[in-house]
Amino acid sequence: MGVDPALDYTQEIPTSLHRKFDIVFDCNGNLSPSESEALIQRGGVILDINPTGAKFARSLFSRHYKIFFGSQDAEILRKVADLAGSGKLSISIGRRATLEDAIAVISDLEAGRRAKGKAVIVMA
Repeated sequence: MGVDPALDYTQEIPTSLHRKFDIVFDCNGNLSPSESEALIQRGGVILDINPTGAKFARSLFSRHYKIFFGSQDAEILRKVADLAGSGKLSISIGRRATLEDAIAVISDLEAGRRAKGKAVIVMA
């Protein structure tokens, strides 16, 4: 889906990733201002889902920093499911595994061994 790479928020950000991204989606809300600014290219945007007072203030004075809110209500999820069912929303599946193999898949992901696309655990 064009999202690459996902970073482990507990690890230091590699300098090889500085100024590499148009969009940084901080889904943990843990990046410091200097870390997030280091990642984006000129004109890039940082999206943060963990609002605080200081972050709201930052978003008022920065063209690059935005607070992002989402909603997972049933109606929105139904629309997403309808789009996927009709073929208008395509998700790349890189690896399928049974529930018995789920620990191995998760271990591979945590170790940075990733397939092109999403890993799916099939529960049948």
